[in-house]
Amino acid sequence: MDRLRLAVALPHLDVYGGVRRFVELGRVWAERGHYVTLAIPAAVHASDDQRAAIRRATARLPLPGRVAPIEEIQRERWDVLLSPDPKLFQSVRPPGALRVFYAVLEKAPGAGAAWRSADLVLANSTGMAAHLRRRGVGAVPAVGGVDISVFHPPGPDVRPARARDGKPAHALIYGRLSRKRKGTMAAARAVADASRRAGVSVELTLFDAPPRGATRPPERLPLAIPHRWVLDPTQSELVALYGDADIFVSAERRAGWCNTAAEAMACGAAVVCTRSGTQDFARHRETALVSRYPWAWTLSRHVETLLRDSALRTAIAGRGLERIRWFPWERTADVIEGAIRERIGGRS
Repeated sequence: MDRLRLAVALPHLDVYGGVRRFVELGRVWAERGHYVTLAIPAAVHASDDQRAAIRRATARLPLPGRVAPIEEIQRERWDVLLSPDPKLFQSVRPPGALRVFYAVLEKAPGAGAAWRSADLVLANSTGMAAHLRRRGVGAVPAVGGVDISVFHPPGPDVRPARARDGKPAHALIYGRLSRKRKGTMAAARAVADASRRAGVSVELTLFDAPPRGATRPPERLPLAIPHRWVLDPTQSELVALYGDADIFVSAERRAGWCNTAAEAMACGAAVVCTRSGTQDFARHRETALVSRYPWAWTLSRHVETLLRDSALRTAIAGRGLERIRWFPWERTADVIEGAIRERIGGRS
């Protein structure tokens, strides 16, 4: 069975966070000759909002294969049904398909039922695999990735000259205010407090592609440093933001794989982060400065360290860049495809 038929059930196609992962993996599988369909609920598929979201998504990242309503794939033959969404995973059951649940978020509602009913469980980080193991679930660690052909340091890189000239440092944060577990305000306060204590000027940028129905973020936040928002960036604009950042700060909680920290690291930013979603690539004082807790004051100490010591900042960024290159999406696709073929062979 060389060519697999893979149906991926997703709640929407707004290409950010977890959904982006499956677009990237779908791209790899489609390039290898597999038949890939991204399936979303019919009501979402038919909505004007989703059509607009798909247009925005393809401006950032081309969608692989076919996009179809979930109800349509229920009537078709598939080798594999894969989903990260517990509710969809339970309800979508194409006859004969190997049912693969991809765990991407700790404590996701309904995840327990999804694990128990799956033919194969994948975990998107070693941290998530450990989380599942503690609950008696044997998951294959299919850790996340980054497209290193797209996310890489700029040439020429203006950051070293900016540091030598004593110009303000540039900090970057993922600005998903609508999800508290992303820790946006904790990260922003950490940068502002570190700037004040270190006596180093910092310019902060927050970026986001607000999901459907989310309130747009306020133009100004209660921060005593210059800051701006970049909303709905294209992929090239996002790469430019990462490549301009001296420091990227993540205060996430309950993440499986932190896409933004990985992408920032791949673009040569020095990363300050929590352990949530970063354990595979963020090693404290080697490839990043890692806070045990997602609190502003603990993160702030690490940001302050990097603001005061530009040589350490450069060294951390360089070692991080070397580490994250071990995680291309092709590697993740290999692991998943191997686990699927082994399980299908066992069924036969």
